[in-house]
Parts: sequence; structure tokens; C-alpha cells
Amino acid sequence: MEQQTPLNILKEKGYRLTPQRIEVVKLVLEKLEKKEHPTFNDILNEVKSKMPSISASTVYNILKLLEDNGVIVSFEHNGRTYYDKVEPHINVVCADTGKVLDIYNEKILEELRNAGVVPTSVVVKAICGK
Repeated sequence: MEQQTPLNILKEKGYRLTPQRIEVVKLVLEKLEKKEHPTFNDILNEVKSKMPSISASTVYNILKLLEDNGVIVSFEHNGRTYYDKVEPHINVVCADTGKVLDIYNEKILEELRNAGVVPTSVVVKAICGK
């Protein structure tokens, strides 16, 4: 049985695997594996360094396609869109440092489930200090 990779998911749903889609998916997966939370601009700038002719709207549309197909999730903070893995966890956005931390707290996630909420990611804004 073939593993359900993001590219396989798109291909099975009838989307063409264009060089642009492949590059954006590859980049996003690399950043998420490193537990980074890339912003739209992070992704756009890095993809443009490899594919100078790619447009911002193409990158945006690819990210939207990935989100619409359950490959990634996004959240907003201070006018920036961050992208993340689809897995139950808490994103702590540090207002003072700008960092985003992943917290896995089953007790909190279970309380959400008990309230009828199925969390894919929860965003908490905090002061984290140095």
C-alpha cells in the first residue's frame, strides 16, 4: 500500500503535480519537519530563490490547496499567516519574542474533545520572556 504523502493526496484527487506545487510542498514539509511554523512570506521568499518567476498568487493558491485538502492548517497572528502540521497540539505564540512553540498537553486536548471540539491546532497568545 502506497503511503499517503501530500503529493499522493493531491495526485489521487486529480491535481497535476506541477514543478511549482512539488517545490512548495517539499519546502513546507521540510520546515514542518524541523518544527518551524513558516509564514506565507517565508515560503514565498524561499521558493522565489529557487523559482524566480513564481508569483505570490501561485504560492498562495498552492498553500490554500494544501489546506483545503487537509495537508496543513494555518493560523493568523499580527497580520501574518502561519502554516503548521495537522495534528492535535497547542501553538503558543510568544507576543514578546515572535516565536511559536508547540505544546502537547493531552489533558487540555481531552477537555476540548469532551466539549465536542475536535482540535487540529489551538492557538494561545502569551508572553514568553527571554
